[in-house]
Amino acid sequence: MSVRGLAASELTKARTLRAMPILAAVAVLATWPMAWTNAASGADIPADDPRLFSSVPIPTEYQGFGMAGFGYVLIVALGALWAGGEHGAGRQIRSTLLASPRRVPVFVVSAALLAVVTAVVGFLTMWGAIVITHASSGGDVDPWRLTLAIWAHLGGVTLAWVVTALMAFAIGSLARTAILPLILLLPLVVGIGDLLAGAWAGARFLPVTAGAAMYSDPAAGAYLPPVVGGLVQAAWAVVLLGVALVVFARRDA
Repeated sequence: MSVRGLAASELTKARTLRAMPILAAVAVLATWPMAWTNAASGADIPADDPRLFSSVPIPTEYQGFGMAGFGYVLIVALGALWAGGEHGAGRQIRSTLLASPRRVPVFVVSAALLAVVTAVVGFLTMWGAIVITHASSGGDVDPWRLTLAIWAHLGGVTLAWVVTALMAFAIGSLARTAILPLILLLPLVVGIGDLLAGAWAGARFLPVTAGAAMYSDPAAGAYLPPVVGGLVQAAWAVVLLGVALVVFARRDA
């Protein structure tokens, strides 16, 4: 089977798993109104007012990126299901390997498609959240003319989501289930990694915490420099994907 045929096959399988398009849609459509509610509720309150969640003003270039947490959970689930769904009740992986016995291309195409889908979902989700945040807050930033710093952080959060989804995919492929990546990654996504980083410097090198350095306010936690954080998270993904690829290529379906 050609690469184009493999890609079409993988997309078809993704659409047949109802949870996948639902997760993608919820990531986008639920984050936007949450961003509006969050920004509008504090629009008339001074940035240093103690009634706010944090009375320390958030720098303009980081405003709105707190909305990443909700969608991040769904992206982890998407990556986990992308791999784990192959080994579910329908055992789609057997049909895939019968049609295309070359396992390495199957794995690579599947991972590449997940990266593309996650990038699109991640960008739309967070771009909309940032635009809505600045439009609702009444700040100095034109929501339709975002600054270079905001665009850089938007690229950072999109990249972090893509890399995390690929890690979930790799773990799910190794375990042949969507459950293990959820168990391992969701606690880090919901804030355990940031809490650990505040108490132990080594926790900054955990994959999700390292990736958060690419879009988070350094004053909000103990983060690595953005470039270093991105490289650390990418290294986690490369190792996991490499191991998953070797195992996938050698074991029985």
